[in-house]
Amino acid sequence: METRRTKATPFDRSDRGDPLAMALRALTAPRRYIRPWYLAYLLLGMVTSGLLPVLLPLAVESSSGSLATVAYVMGAYNFGLLTSPLWGLLAERIKAYRKLFLGSFLLTAGGTLGLLLSRALPSWLLAAFALGAGSGGAATLATLFVVDFAPRTEWEPRIGWLQTFNATGQVAGLMLAAAFAGGDFAPALWVCVTLLLLAMAVGGIGLPGTPRAAAGATEHAHRHIDVRALALFPKLILPSGVDLHFYHLNLRGLRRLPQTLGTPFGRFLLSWFVFAFAVAAFFSYFPLMLAKGYGIAAHTSAMVYAVTAALGIGLYVLTSRLTDRYGPGRVYRAGLVVRIVGFGLLLAPFLIAVGGRALLGVAGFALIVVAWPLLSVSGTDLGASLTPFSEGAAVGLLNAALALATALGIVVSGPLVARWGYATIPATAIAGLAISLWLGTDRRGRGAPETSRPGPAGADGERPEEQAATAPRVTRT
Repeated sequence: METRRTKATPFDRSDRGDPLAMALRALTAPRRYIRPWYLAYLLLGMVTSGLLPVLLPLAVESSSGSLATVAYVMGAYNFGLLTSPLWGLLAERIKAYRKLFLGSFLLTAGGTLGLLLSRALPSWLLAAFALGAGSGGAATLATLFVVDFAPRTEWEPRIGWLQTFNATGQVAGLMLAAAFAGGDFAPALWVCVTLLLLAMAVGGIGLPGTPRAAAGATEHAHRHIDVRALALFPKLILPSGVDLHFYHLNLRGLRRLPQTLGTPFGRFLLSWFVFAFAVAAFFSYFPLMLAKGYGIAAHTSAMVYAVTAALGIGLYVLTSRLTDRYGPGRVYRAGLVVRIVGFGLLLAPFLIAVGGRALLGVAGFALIVVAWPLLSVSGTDLGASLTPFSEGAAVGLLNAALALATALGIVVSGPLVARWGYATIPATAIAGLAISLWLGTDRRGRGAPETSRPGPAGADGERPEEQAATAPRVTRT
């Protein structure tokens, strides 16, 4: 029997503490929470999470003939994503939400066009950075149109639907990438530009006009959003598995980093960083690696990615149930083990003579992709449970760590892959994931602390002791 303290939040009391109830409420009343401009976010997912992860490495390698160049271009894209908080700060300051939102699609289209027309590394890097900055800006502004314009009680279902639209676009984009992956890449990139311009055209339909004063300033939005409820929805899945939203990646959270030193949360944050750093190279090279290392055509790997990503959508809710039953630490470690097994299958043909290289490649790839819902949901829950400060700041640090580790991991992998070949990708991934698994287990071998779920943050983003002292006790068996 376990005793914990809880306190109801001032909004949506019936669903607080039961994210699944909130998700079901959102799914059974879609017309209440969906707006026409969500279609623009779906089209963005088709391009940045579906088409480009498959086509961009193939196109750059075909034009440059250099594996290191692929890493540098994909790294520039991920560094562009790190500008996401700046879009939010700019929108809050100049109040030009609509112009910035539509402009982000234009910047993304311009970056894609630059990649299409460029022939030299410096121009590729600039175009890739613009592409990442534009797509990160679109994600940021989309979230702001919820937290700055909608009632607080509707934040989670609206953002959840945004994530679902984007994930649906990702699956559709991967299927479309399969049709283009075997031939000339120029038509496919022109399709990306067209889809982004179409997103810009439909992105202005139904946008709210005036921010709600009652919603509060965006710098405080992360204190009120139920991050565990949002973990049930598919997220913006970038090539590395990073999900970037403004309410997650916030500058306020970065200032809390020194407070994590020597805490269980700090150890988990390091585990999170190492895991993202270790697998970053794979998601930049996978179409090339699977084609040249395992004989799997790029259109086949795109279809495998699409199918496993679609299956993974259903795992978000299932993972929430597993987390409630077994604890987020165990589920997190299970997700790391699944990825270790996946990379082990990819490494095996490089170490021993085995038949069925293509089958091992497909199985390993599928396990790597399908492990993300396990890691995403349990990581969000575990981080929020272990945090020594507000949940929003903690999740901000987790996503900042993912984004930075991914960008650095991609750039570092370039010379390694160019020097030693594709075998370095699964080898370094297994080593990094093993370290991450060790960091995610406490020194006494009992696993990461299975802390009880904290109560809501106070007005200043903390959980003050005086609130805990007056909160009612809830007994859970």
